[in-house]
Amino acid sequence: MSFTNPIVENPYPYAYAITATLPNTLYEAVESLVPGVYTITFSGGGTLNVDFYNATTYIGTASGTSPILYNLGTQATNFKFWCSTSSSIVISLTALSISETTGTLYTYTTSQTINLNGDAYCILVGGGGGGGGGGPTGNSAGGGGGGSGYITGSRITLTGSTNLVIGAGGAGGAQNFNGTNGGTTSLGSLTANGGNGGIVGPNANNGGAGGGNGGNGGAGTAQQGFASASSSSFFGIFQQGSTGGGGGGSNITGGQGAGSGIGTGGAGGSNGIGSSGTGYGAGGGGGGGGLGYAGGSGTNGICYLII
Repeated sequence: MSFTNPIVENPYPYAYAITATLPNTLYEAVESLVPGVYTITFSGGGTLNVDFYNATTYIGTASGTSPILYNLGTQATNFKFWCSTSSSIVISLTALSISETTGTLYTYTTSQTINLNGDAYCILVGGGGGGGGGGPTGNSAGGGGGGSGYITGSRITLTGSTNLVIGAGGAGGAQNFNGTNGGTTSLGSLTANGGNGGIVGPNANNGGAGGGNGGNGGAGTAQQGFASASSSSFFGIFQQGSTGGGGGGSNITGGQGAGSGIGTGGAGGSNGIGSSGTGYGAGGGGGGGGLGYAGGSGTNGICYLII
């Protein structure tokens, strides 16, 4: 009975041993080196210089004191070298070069079935809350800004038919009414809730909450909104930015909305209607006080995928 050899040999030579017999003398070795990372060590001290070639085409140089780590980006057929001292030199293949591809970014702003397969990196943003309405006629209190949608990030496995729901932005509240909450954005089992609507004028000590890393709306005292967490805080490959809550309204000067890149909260009304958020997942501005103006609307959520 014969046995199969279980050892699979490395198809590439692992190391090359060469000698610089004389210092400061140019030598050449004709030997094929595959693309990869090489570790070059040598005895005798001093400095070593190795020039890599493909036939007569120069590729690059590895030089310095032992050890030298060098990334050979293309096939070499020969190399020339010299050392400041007599030295025994070993050039070892540490790692083979492989081809890589960049991930593809997918952006979804409407509810649908996602027909992708594989492990993906995901950012979800819920819908922004609407701004609260200003107090009743004669009440100087402005409405609170709507909170931004929640923002969350996670790895997710896509199975070729994954249901995506984009949360709607909340409506701004009319005079003496709170803004409505934003809708929930979900992809499979991953969810990002909508931001809370802003509180009506007389009770607008705080704006609408943007929990779950979302940004709160500004209070109805012309307070500015607050920004959400940045998409890059979940995965550095996402550089879309943040979204934010709307500013609080006032009968003088409304607060500004927060957030940049994904969305920006609407400005609070300055003795007028609150501005709607812009972009995605942003809260609406609170309505102005004095005559009880309406708050601005929040904006719909969004989904980012890199696969």
